[in-house]
Amino acid sequence: MFDWNDLKYFLELQRSGRLLTAAKRLGTTHSTVARHIESIEQHLGTALFIQHAQGHELTPAGHALLKHAEAMENVALLAQEEITQSIAPLGKIRLGVTEGIGIMFIAPRIRSLYERYPGLEVELVAVPRFVSILNREAEISIHLDRPTADQLITRKLTDYKLALYASPDYLVRSSPLQHREDLARHDWIGYVDDLLFSEELLFLNSFCRNPNVVFRSTSVIAQQQAARAGLGIAVLPNYMARPDPVLVRVLPQETIQRSYWISTRRELHKSVRLRVVWDYLVALCEGAREELAG
Repeated sequence: MFDWNDLKYFLELQRSGRLLTAAKRLGTTHSTVARHIESIEQHLGTALFIQHAQGHELTPAGHALLKHAEAMENVALLAQEEITQSIAPLGKIRLGVTEGIGIMFIAPRIRSLYERYPGLEVELVAVPRFVSILNREAEISIHLDRPTADQLITRKLTDYKLALYASPDYLVRSSPLQHREDLARHDWIGYVDDLLFSEELLFLNSFCRNPNVVFRSTSVIAQQQAARAGLGIAVLPNYMARPDPVLVRVLPQETIQRSYWISTRRELHKSVRLRVVWDYLVALCEGAREELAG
């Protein structure tokens, strides 16, 4: 029988795909991770991973072990949750969000959550990509696309609208902008196409068939700053750009709508600390519906 402790190394290598990455997340060395994997393989008499140039991939035996390892991990997490909540309610929760809503909408409003629940500690992972719930990067995640994995509980968090924004300085020195057809003569700010993490961000062509993009960034906040600097027109969420005193909304009739989705793993949905944050985010967005619509 192999050591049950070895399973955490197995799970981390499966999620990260690389020994060095798994070791870093576990706070150990790659040789230690490899040793624990070898221990399981020796006891089971079969290989669990195939190593490629891109990393480690599960064998059929590895896939068979994975579902049992995850089930054991879930039981351990629920046991820890039940015990810690009975001793010291609340605690730490990690929230994975895309940059716009995480930095520009949630972070400025998070204080009221702490005032209501002083024992809570939120880790806000705000990056220009999706944070994986299944890989345990976060306990709650907010997406642009609706997740479909069976292991997740998902609901629509809110709709929001985006519009066209530019600086007064840019508008003064650029071509007249009164009609949709005028957009073809203007400079644009957008995303790096081959690094897009969601097709929901493909919206420049919704406004202009062949936009002249002069600045690209994976970060919507960088795009907002570029628009403030007068580089061109940016498509920005109204909740970000409307309060910005340096930006002006152009062609107000031109707008598009997108949605945010919130999800968590099924086994965590009954967690007290998770539901506190989950319910707060839902209520926060419902209360700011007009602001999000712009």
